[in-house]
Amino acid sequence: MALLGSVDRKGEAMKVDGKKAVVTGGASGIGRAIAEALGQRGCRVFILDIDARGAERAAAAIGNRSEARACNVRDTDQLESLARECWAELGGVDLVFANAGAGPGAPLLKASADEFDYIYEVNLRGAWATCAAFGRLMVEECREGHLCITGSEHSLGMQHIGSGFYSASKAAILGLADVLRHELPDHIGVSLLCPGVTRTHFYDGGKKSGLPPPSPEAAAFAREILGRGMPAGEVAEIALKGVEQGAWIIPTHAASRKAAEIRAEEIARAFDRNAPPSEGAERYEVRKLIDEVRDEMRPIRNKTKAAKKARKR
Repeated sequence: MALLGSVDRKGEAMKVDGKKAVVTGGASGIGRAIAEALGQRGCRVFILDIDARGAERAAAAIGNRSEARACNVRDTDQLESLARECWAELGGVDLVFANAGAGPGAPLLKASADEFDYIYEVNLRGAWATCAAFGRLMVEECREGHLCITGSEHSLGMQHIGSGFYSASKAAILGLADVLRHELPDHIGVSLLCPGVTRTHFYDGGKKSGLPPPSPEAAAFAREILGRGMPAGEVAEIALKGVEQGAWIIPTHAASRKAAEIRAEEIARAFDRNAPPSEGAERYEVRKLIDEVRDEMRPIRNKTKAAKKARKR
């Protein structure tokens, strides 16, 4: 097994102009801004969103190079079907922005199991299902492509309390995207977009969740904070620039760095305290163990394959 490291795109970086793209959660907020930025670069864009009317409005604003489809990213069967439809309509897909998201939720001891399920199904399962549906087609067709998953500054470090399920789901997306970028062939790139506070109506997205709404005070507080965030158009431009650079992690807000550095320092201190470097420590390195066991089992697998072939004759 090759040594895994913090690498950006393994193959050639992809130019965005004129590409064929799909954006989930593209009816509003960062997703809509990304779709609009793609349209300005001459891309054909499919906008997928649970808010069908909002997706249609976003597509209409871009022009005749954009189309909209209703999509619930929690429905994997629907995503698979839509991926094939988009692929057929566009003649292939180059760029996928797995951007649909939900949150922020409540303090952990006050949150409900229904909130947990909803936030994880949209944020984590939805990101996986989107990348799996389009990624399989890119692999099958040997088509160069790029998958950009919207994480959050919460993917990089603990930013604030009060939205534990959201923070945890975005940390989980970091792990999912990291494994995905190493599993995919070199002709498919993966980026993790990590925006900070952005001027959107993100807090209003929960209206379609079926969950109890937040109190008027909590909703007003959240809207005031988001209203002071970076314009979504700026976030979109940083996202597209990062994709063109072949960047693995795409942070958008310099202010997010502090929490990431604190997390890195805490991890380093924990290793120094509990698991410092020592002679022979490498014998427990899981990647080396995988290689060892695979090599040891290869003769057994070869014998099994030979036996199966012999029985078929």
